Amino acid sequence: MKDALAGAKEVSDRKGDLILARVDKPADLSKALEKSADQLKSRTPIWFIYHKGPRHPLNENQVRETAFATGIVDAKIAAVSSEFSALRFVKRRS
Repeated sequence: MKDALAGAKEVSDRKGDLILARVDKPADLSKALEKSADQLKSRTPIWFIYHKGPRHPLNENQVRETAFATGIVDAKIAAVSSEFSALRFVKRRS
């Protein structure tokens, strides 16, 4: 995963069709939510990719709880690898 993301960079000012956010700790999650707030308001989905297992500072419940507080809801979960999971969120429908 680290190798795949090592060369990632922003290549355009154009808003994308989805957001991928690798989050390792609660501060990463908060920063990703803050940075993508405008896109989330326009219903752009965001995937939070985080480590599996109990020995990491961020878990599935924390991701959900923090995201729910901003008005987005989880729509899907996926196993990225044996080491990572991902949760997809979108703005709650009015």
